[in-house]
Amino acid sequence: MGLRTKTRAFAAALSRSRISRYTQPLVHSRDGLRQFSATSKICTMNKSNRLKQVFQKGERPAMGFWQMLPGANVSRILARSGADWVIVDCEHGNIDDAAMHDAVPAIAALGASPIVRIPDHQPWMVKRALDSGAHGILVPLIRTVEEVRKVVSSAKFPPQGTRGFGSPIALQNFEPEPTFTEYLQQANEGLLTMVQIETKEALESVEEIVLLVDVVFIGPFDLGNNIGHPVINGKMDVELDEAIARVLRAAVAADKKAGIFCSSGEQAKQPHPSLLKRVILQDCSNRLVMRIPQPQLPADIVFQSSISPPPTSPPDWQPSMAQTCVHQGCGKTFTDDSDEVCRYHPGPPVFHEGQKGWKCCKPRVLTFEEFMAIEPCTEGKHSTTDLPPKIEKKEVDPAALAAASAIPSPPPRAPIVAPQHIPTPPPPAEDSEVDDDTIEIPDGRICRRKACGAAYTKGASRDDEKCVHHPGAPIFHEGSKGYSCCKRRVLEFDQFMKIEGCKTKNRHLFVGSGKKDKAKANIGSEDEELLETVRSDFYQTPASVNASFFLKKIDKDTAKVEFLDQSVDLDLLTTDSPTPKRYKAKVPLYGKIDREKSSFKVLGTKLEVTLVKADGISWPVLRSDDRLTGEILQVGRAGRAQ
Repeated sequence: MGLRTKTRAFAAALSRSRISRYTQPLVHSRDGLRQFSATSKICTMNKSNRLKQVFQKGERPAMGFWQMLPGANVSRILARSGADWVIVDCEHGNIDDAAMHDAVPAIAALGASPIVRIPDHQPWMVKRALDSGAHGILVPLIRTVEEVRKVVSSAKFPPQGTRGFGSPIALQNFEPEPTFTEYLQQANEGLLTMVQIETKEALESVEEIVLLVDVVFIGPFDLGNNIGHPVINGKMDVELDEAIARVLRAAVAADKKAGIFCSSGEQAKQPHPSLLKRVILQDCSNRLVMRIPQPQLPADIVFQSSISPPPTSPPDWQPSMAQTCVHQGCGKTFTDDSDEVCRYHPGPPVFHEGQKGWKCCKPRVLTFEEFMAIEPCTEGKHSTTDLPPKIEKKEVDPAALAAASAIPSPPPRAPIVAPQHIPTPPPPAEDSEVDDDTIEIPDGRICRRKACGAAYTKGASRDDEKCVHHPGAPIFHEGSKGYSCCKRRVLEFDQFMKIEGCKTKNRHLFVGSGKKDKAKANIGSEDEELLETVRSDFYQTPASVNASFFLKKIDKDTAKVEFLDQSVDLDLLTTDSPTPKRYKAKVPLYGKIDREKSSFKVLGTKLEVTLVKADGISWPVLRSDDRLTGEILQVGRAGRAQ
C-alpha cells in the first residue's frame, strides 16, 4: 500500500444467511434477549452500513483493511481502495480515542463501513466507539458467555440493552443522515456487534456465543496459543484446524457470519479457510484481487436449508476497482457496477462581486462555506472524465455574433514625439537659511523646515542645535505619500507625518528673514493668509491628466485658473472667516497641454483640473520641477464592443 501501516487480510465466511428486519417485537429462542424495532418501516440505517448490506445480499465477499496507524489521511487511502469496511484497531494499533474519532468519519465519508476494534470488553469502550459513529464494533479476548451478554447489552439501547443515548456525532456518519429519533429506533438493528474467538474458554462456549452476536471472528494466532497449539512458521496443527472448524460449524448452524484472519493469500488456501463458503483475500500488489477457493467440506458439517450448497467449480472473482467521481459537487467513490445516483453541478462556479454560486443554477451566497453547501442541481451517473455533460447553449446568429465582437479601430493619432528630458531643478530656496538676528523669536515657535518640528525655548543656547528635515516638497500620488528629496513612500497620512528627515543642518529656522510673517499682514484691502503650497495629486488617461489641488472653501466667484501651453496659473481665495487664505502659484507642467480643451471645477475641498494632453505622451510626474523617481506610468487604449 506504500504505507507503514499493517494491513491484514480478513477471510470472512459469507453464507447466504438472512439478516432479519424486525417489524414487530420478537424473542430469540436461544439468548433470551428481546429484539425490537420501534416502527414497521424498513431500517434505513441498514442502507448506510455497507458491510451489513454485503452480508444481507450475500452476492459477493466483503473486502476490507486493518488501520493501525493514526491519521485521517491513512483512513481515506484505505477507504478509497474499494474496501467495504476498514477496522480501526484500538487494541494493537497506535490509535487512541482522539485518533479513532478522526478515522471513523473519514472512512464513513467515502462510503466504507468504519468498524472499531476496542482494546477490551469494557462497557465505556463500547459506548465511545459507537458514539463516534462506527458502524460496528469488534471485541477481542472474549472468554465467557456472560462477557458477551455484557458487550451486547452495552451496544444496544433499552429495552435490549443499557447503552446511553446522547451523541450528536454518530448520526453524521450515515447517509441519509438519520434524526435523533431514527437513530435511537434503528441503531440496535443497523449496527454490527462482532466478537473474536481467540481463547480456550470462548471456544468451549462458541455454540452459545454465536447466537448472541452478528459475526464471530477467529484469531488463529491467539487461539492457537490459548489451546497449546501455536502457529509456527505459518503452519497449523491438526488440533487448531479442528478448533477453527468447530467455530465455523457453530456459525453455519446459527445462520451467522464468520471471519478469520489470514496473513497472506496462501494462508487463505489452507484447509481451514476452505470450510468458508467464500474467502476474501487482500493482495498487496498494485491491485486488489478477490478469489473464491473451491470448498472441500467435511461430511459431518450439516447445512441448513436456507443456505445454498457450495458451487462445484467456483470461478475467480475480480471486483471493480473503486474510482472517484470528478463531477463538480460530487467527488464520491464508486465502482463500475454501482447504481448510485450522481448528484452534481454541470456548470462552472461563478464568483462575481463577492457573490458565489454555480452557472447551472440560481442560488448565490456570500461565504465560501455556504457555496460549498449548495445542493447539486443535476442527477446522472458517476464519471472519471474531466468533462461533465455540456450545458445546453442557445443558438446564436453568426452574423450577429461577428457584429457584436467587432471592435472599432482607435481614432488616428499624430506621431508621438519623444519627451525631452527636463533636468530636475533644485528645490526652491528658502527665504533665508538663517534666522535674522534683528527679529525676536517668539517662545514656542516651531522650526519652519519640513519634518523637523523642534520648538524654540526662549533664553536657551542654540550652539548644539541639529535640524533634521526634508528640503524637498511633499508628494502625494495615487495613494502613496512622501517627499521629493528621498525615496521613502508610505500609505497613511500619520505615517507620512512621522517620516524622519533626510538632511541635517546645525541651526533651526524659526523666523528666517521675516518675509513669511510679513506676508500674513495686510495684502490689498483685506487681511489674508498667503499660502506657499497646497497638497496636490494626479492621475492620467491616454488623453488627459486629472490633477487635484486640495484647498477647502475656495470662493468660486473669485477663483482664477489660466491655462498656458505648459503651465497653469492659479489664484485661489477661500471664504474662511475672519482671515481668508489665498494660494497663488504658477504650476510648471511636465508636458504640453491643449489650452482650449482643458477645464477646471471648484469643489468643496479641492480644485479639480482636467489637462488635455497636446502630444499624448505619458507623464511620470505632474510638475516639471518635481523630482523624477524612476517610476513609469503606463497608459493604454482599448476599443469597446458595441
